[in-house]
Parts: sequence; C-alpha cells; structure tokens
Amino acid sequence: MSTLQRAFDAARSSGDFTLAVDELREGWPLLVSAFGASLRTMLDSTPAELWHNDPWLITCYASSFRSADTDSRTASLPYFEAALALITPETPAFVRATLHVRYAAALRSLGRLNDALAAISVASSIADSHDVIPLARRIPLTAEIALHRGAIALHGGDFDRAKADFRLAGSLAETNLSVANQLEVFGCLALIQLLMGDFEHALSYVARAESTGASPALRNSRFNSPALITELIVTIMQRGGDGLGPLATRMRDATANSDWEPLGLYAHAFVELFDARPHEGLEHLRHALLALDGWQPAGFVDAEIRGLRAAAFLQLGDSGAAWDILADFTPTQHHTVCPGRLVAHLRFVTGDARGALDAIRDCEVLGDAHSSRNLADIFLIKGAAHLSLGSEEQSDVAFDRALRLAARNRMHSPFRLVPSEVVQDMLTRASGRSQPLEVGALIKRLDGLTVLLPTRDSQALSDRERAIARELVRGSNSAEIAETLFISVNTVKSHLKSIYRKLGVTSRVEAIHKSRELGLQVDITHD
Repeated sequence: MSTLQRAFDAARSSGDFTLAVDELREGWPLLVSAFGASLRTMLDSTPAELWHNDPWLITCYASSFRSADTDSRTASLPYFEAALALITPETPAFVRATLHVRYAAALRSLGRLNDALAAISVASSIADSHDVIPLARRIPLTAEIALHRGAIALHGGDFDRAKADFRLAGSLAETNLSVANQLEVFGCLALIQLLMGDFEHALSYVARAESTGASPALRNSRFNSPALITELIVTIMQRGGDGLGPLATRMRDATANSDWEPLGLYAHAFVELFDARPHEGLEHLRHALLALDGWQPAGFVDAEIRGLRAAAFLQLGDSGAAWDILADFTPTQHHTVCPGRLVAHLRFVTGDARGALDAIRDCEVLGDAHSSRNLADIFLIKGAAHLSLGSEEQSDVAFDRALRLAARNRMHSPFRLVPSEVVQDMLTRASGRSQPLEVGALIKRLDGLTVLLPTRDSQALSDRERAIARELVRGSNSAEIAETLFISVNTVKSHLKSIYRKLGVTSRVEAIHKSRELGLQVDITHD
C-alpha cells in the first residue's frame, strides 16, 4: 500500500498517472478490504479519462465501500451498476467474473440474498466457461467465489453447502485471498461448527482467524464478525458471563452496519438470557428483527431470533407468548434451531411427559445429523420424561447421553429445561453408574443445581379434556366441539366442568386464557 501511495504522490507531482494506475490495477483486489477510503482518494485524484470508462477500476471504486474503514453499504451500488453497463463481450472474463463476485458481496451486505445468489451464479458460470482466465487470476477468483457463495448459503440456512464452499476457500486462502477475506472464511467455518454444536472445532477456527496476521483494524471489523460472535457464544456457554464485557464490545462494534449485525444483536441477547435478564434480551432481539427488515429471504438468523424470543418468554413465565412463536415454527437444517426442545420443555413442565416425548420424535429420527448444540437438551428431556413415566432404564440411557454431550463441549451450566429436583434425581442415579472422568467431573459440578421453573397445573387433564381445551382455544362452541370429537353435547358440558375445576377457572374466557398459557392449543401428534 505504501508503494502504491508513493506512486500516486509521484503522479500528482508529474501529472502522469499511467504508471500509478497500472500499479492500482494489479494490486487493488488484495488491498481494497483494508484501505477502501485510501483507494477512493487515489482514484478521485486520477483524471476521469483514465478510469471512468474502465469497468475494472470502477469495480475497485465500488468494492472500496465494503472495507474496514468505510461504513456505507449502499453507496457502492450505483458504481457497480455503472461498471455492469460498461461490460461488453470483449471485456476480459476475469474482469466480468470479479465484477459479479464483488457485486454479490455488496448485495449480501444489504441482506439481498436472492440477488446476491444470482450475481455469484453469474460469476461462477463465467469462471467455468471456455473463456481463458490466466491461472494467476483463476485460482484467487475461485477462492473468492467460494467465499461469497458460502456466506450467502450460510445466511440462507444451507449449512452443508456453506461448509463445502468455505472449506474450498479455506484450502486456497493463504496465498489467494486477502487477509480480510481469510478472516471471514475461518470465522464462518467457526460459526458453522458452533451451530452444529462442535465447540472445540469452532474455537480452533477462531484461532485460525487470529493467526492470519490481520491488523487490529481488521480484527475489529466486519470481516472478523463471525469469529467474534462464535467466540462470545462459546465463551459464555463454557465459562459463564464473567469478564465478557470487552469481547462483547468488540463484537458489537465489528458487526455494526454489516450483514452480521442481526446475528451480533442475537449474540448480545443470548448473553442477557444466559444471565437471567430476559427483558434486556428481548430488547436486543427487537433491534435484531429491525436489522433484518428488508432481508430477502430473512434466513437462519430470523429462526435464531424467534427461538431465543420463545426462550425469553419462558424465562418470564409467559407460556402463551412462547406458544404463539412455537406453534408454527419449522426447525432449521440439522435442527440448529430446534423448536421441538422448547415444545417438549413446555409439555414436560405441564405434566405431559408423553407429549414431551412426542415433541422430540423428529429430533430422534434425525439422529447424529441433529446439531449437538441442542442435543444435550433433547436427551435431558427424554430422560426426565421417561423417569416420570417410570421407565428408569430408558431414563438412565438418555441422561447419560446428555451428560456426555454436555461434558464434551465443557458446558458451564447445562440442563436448564427441566426442574432442578428432576435433574437432581437423574444426577443421583448417574453418580452410581460408571462414568468417564469428564462426565464424573460434570456430575460433581452440577450437584446442588438450582433451576427455578414455574410449575403448571394441567397435568390432571385427561387426553379427552386436552382435546376439548384445544377446541375452546380455536373458538368452538359446545355443539361444534361435540361434532368435531364425535361425542354428545352433554358429554362436552360434563368435560367442561371438569376442565374448569382442574384449571382453577370459572368461565369459558378464563379457561381459554389458561389453556393458551399452558400451550394446549398446540396439538403434538406422532405425525
């Protein structure tokens, strides 16, 4: 960069910019992420006839707005559109492909994921065409395409495709990507490992990002956002919330005004909920949803936000609000966001152990393909449900699996989804069995665990009464309930009296409200 700066200083003195522009043509792809503002200054000082009709240099100018020293995400678009308008069949293939790659990155920064995917697909088709691209440009271009295609797939929730692309980009990164792009590649790989529940590999990729030799400015920029988000979430899950202030501040500043901002706000909310501050967490999640406004599509971050909002309402004891979120919630790929575990939690604390087991049935079918980030909770609830049903052997097997998963990731405070007395019963049983050393240490650490969960009083409702309660929530009258359930109106009225008594209510309105609060409007079935 200093060499390029000297060339432009000399050009301004002599009035001849030819050599300086040639230097810029060659070097800008590796410099633009860190020195965007400086490159714009150089081009602004260059005579218009030398670059205003050159799509390669206009691409440089447009790309400079996505840099560590520039916050604007929209200013680049008119320049990209100007460069696209200058493209002809004679324009070199690497110029056309690079233009579309950089355009895709700009669109992705704005959350226009569908448009970004279209642009990166054009770049990929040019790179794969019969047009000759010199090897020295082809390999860096391949790495950049993989990086940005992976980032689009990651935001969209296709973690398998994202991992494949990032691994390709990572294998080429050292000699073919700028340091800024290396940070994003390894940070995104770390984030995927976090989402899949492999904390050890997630932290190894964070360390890989740290080893790139990036400047402090880059390490605190949008390019390092995925690594900082991953480090923050893993740290709180393994060590708790003490001493997270500086890391949280770095993460907040790095993600601001970038496509990582919604996920950064989610991470802040996660910290608040872990420390039992649900109101503060919900405020961060509100800002996260605002930051997602206009995204096409909203992607996996929207699911992460919805799942954490449901968890926040559960902390506040507002089961009705949680059910409103969970009722039509589709899990993400590999259940990285798993609404089933929260549905199962609500079923269990309302005394419906069989309903809890039904709620996690899809998770069990997924097996090892299920994200282990949430799998410890799945086996915890399974163990608790079987224990309450008297199936002690099945409970022991499930709880041992939960212990091993939690110990493998060195989780600081797992097992918050069932009441502490149930966890203590399972811990006491587990301590009497032969366990690996790390599991034994976890059992000792969890001894005396206190988890305060509100108890619910729907456990006395029979299956028929639950079905009638659901019909009440749907707004059905007694005659409609009788027709739907193939029973007489008098039988419905008899069941309603029993429901009112068991729920501690005196009217249909109160029964509907209590049924919603208990989640009885959601019918969990084997299908």
